[in-house]
Amino acid sequence: MTETIRSRRGRTLVVIGDPALLTMDRMGEFTSRIDTDPRIASLSLVPGPAGSGQWLRAAAPAGPLIAIATDVEDLVGSFDAEDPESVRDWLAGASERGLWHDWWVTGSTDIARAESILEVADVDRAEADDPSSSHHAALRHYRPRAGRLTITVDATWLGPYETGAQVLTTSALEALAKQDAVTEIRLVGLAELPSYAVHLADLPKITLVGPEGDPPISDVVWYPNQIDGRSNIASARRLGARIVTTYLDLIAYDIPRYHGSAQAWHAYRALQRRIALSVDGITTISADVATRLMEEVPKLEPERVLALPLGLDHIGREQVPSEPGEDLVGLVKALGGKRFVAVLGNDFQHKNRDFAIKVWQRALQAGQPCDLVLAGLHVKGSSSKKDEDDLVARHLDLRGRIHTLGHVSSQSRAWLLANAAVVLYPTSAEGFGFVPYEAAAMGTPTVFTDFGPLKEISALQGLPRSWSIEQHADDLVALLTDQSVRDRRVAGLHEAIARYTWAAFADRLVAFFAEITRLPEVATSAVGADSAAADAAALSAILSSRSWKATAPLRRLSRRGRP
Repeated sequence: MTETIRSRRGRTLVVIGDPALLTMDRMGEFTSRIDTDPRIASLSLVPGPAGSGQWLRAAAPAGPLIAIATDVEDLVGSFDAEDPESVRDWLAGASERGLWHDWWVTGSTDIARAESILEVADVDRAEADDPSSSHHAALRHYRPRAGRLTITVDATWLGPYETGAQVLTTSALEALAKQDAVTEIRLVGLAELPSYAVHLADLPKITLVGPEGDPPISDVVWYPNQIDGRSNIASARRLGARIVTTYLDLIAYDIPRYHGSAQAWHAYRALQRRIALSVDGITTISADVATRLMEEVPKLEPERVLALPLGLDHIGREQVPSEPGEDLVGLVKALGGKRFVAVLGNDFQHKNRDFAIKVWQRALQAGQPCDLVLAGLHVKGSSSKKDEDDLVARHLDLRGRIHTLGHVSSQSRAWLLANAAVVLYPTSAEGFGFVPYEAAAMGTPTVFTDFGPLKEISALQGLPRSWSIEQHADDLVALLTDQSVRDRRVAGLHEAIARYTWAAFADRLVAFFAEITRLPEVATSAVGADSAAADAAALSAILSSRSWKATAPLRRLSRRGRP
C-alpha cells in the first residue's frame, strides 16, 4: 500500500508500507527532515531502544515503513512503488549516486511489532556493534537492571586438557551459578563441553549455546582468559552490553621465545595493550598481575581494573583417589613403592623443569634417595625439553630415577599430588599458581620460590628467596626429613585456602560486573581492538609464508643500506 505526502518546501514522498504507522507526529518529523538536505533520498521508520526517537543516517533504508523522495528521479530514474524489486534497485541506485537514507529510530511498540518490508542491511547491522559508529549510540542504548544480571561467557579455552586456566573457568562458573543476582549464564564458543566440564550443563542457570546459536544480548560478556587474535571485540559487542576480560598473566607478553618471530611478539604485545583499552572492565588473578598491567598500559582507568585472586577450595582431601588412572599403571610399577618427588606442569621454559632436576639431584647427593616424576604436556618451540633430555642422559643413579610422563588424567594428577613425598614447583613466571595449594589440600608440602603472586597469596615465611639450586635443595631436604617443617608448610597453605574461596570470588566478580554495567562503555573501545587482532592474524600469516622466509636476506641487505 502506498501514499504520497508533501513537505513544506514542496518535496514529494511516496510512502511504502502501512500508512497507519505514519502518525501525525511522525509525519511532521518526516516532512521536516526531508527539507533539511536535498541529498536525502529516503526516510524509514525503524524500531530501536525504548525512549524518545532520533534521526540516524544509514547505509540503506529498512523497517516497516519507507518514504522515497520522488524529486531525485531525474538523477536516479523512476521506480514502480508496487514492485519490491523495482524499489530495491532504485534505492541501490540512489546509494550509488551518493544520496542519503535516514532512519527515524523509535522505541514505540507499534513499530517494534510491525512487519518489516526491508530488513536492515548488513553494514548497518554490523555497525550497531561498533562503538565508533553512530549506529551503536542510537541502537544499543542500555540500562542495567538492579539485582538481575545475565552473563555470556567465552568458553573456547575449555579444551581437551584440564590445567589451571580450565580450573578457573569451571570453578568460577559453578560459583557464579549460585549467585542470586545472576539470572542466566550462556556459554559460547564450543559445540560441546569437555568431559571435565560436562556437569556445568546440568546447572539450572547455565545454557550452552552452539556455534549456530544466536543468543540474546547479555548484560556482560566475560572472557575468563585474556583475549587473543582468535577473538573479536565487535563480535563480543553483539553478545553483551559490556565486555569484561580476565588477564591471567603477562608471560607471553614478556617472553619472546613463545612467539614465531620478533615481529609476531611485537604484534602480540600491541594486541594485548589495545585489548586492555577496548574492554569495559578487566579483572586480574592477582594484585601482582594488576600492577604489571597498569605499568604496561598506563592509560587504563584504575576503576575499571580489579585484582581478584582465584578461589582455592575446589579440591579437598576427600577427592584423593585410592588408585591412579590407567595412564599411571606403568609408572606405579616402575616406582615399586619408592617415595618420589613430583613436578607437575607443561614443559614451558618458565616452569623450569630442568632446574627442578638439578635441585632433585642435589637432594640425592645430600643422602635423600627418591625418584623424580615429571608430568605435563610437551609444548613445541618454547619448552625446556632439550635441557631436560640432556640432564636425564647424564644422570647417574644415586638411588633415584627420573620418570617423564606426558599429560595425565585428572584422577592421576590428584593421585600424584597426594602420594608424592614433596612437590617441586620452581616456576619463575606466574599469574597465580594453583599447584602448591592443591598439593597442600591433599596433605603434601611444596617447594616454591617466594616471589610475585605466590608470595602475595600464600603469605608464607621461610621459602627460597631466589632461584638458587642450593636454597631449593635445602628446602626440599628439610621437607623430606623433618615432619614439623612439612606440617608448617601444609598448615600455612591451608590458611591461604581458607582465605580464598570461590564463593567470595563470585561475590566480588558479580559486584564488579554490576559496577561496570553502571559505567558507560569505555571510550577507547572505539579505537579498534579488532584491527589489532586482524593485524596480528595477517602478520602471523605473512611471517609463516615461504616468500617471507625466502626474502629474509634481501631485507637484511636493505637494512644495512639505510642511513
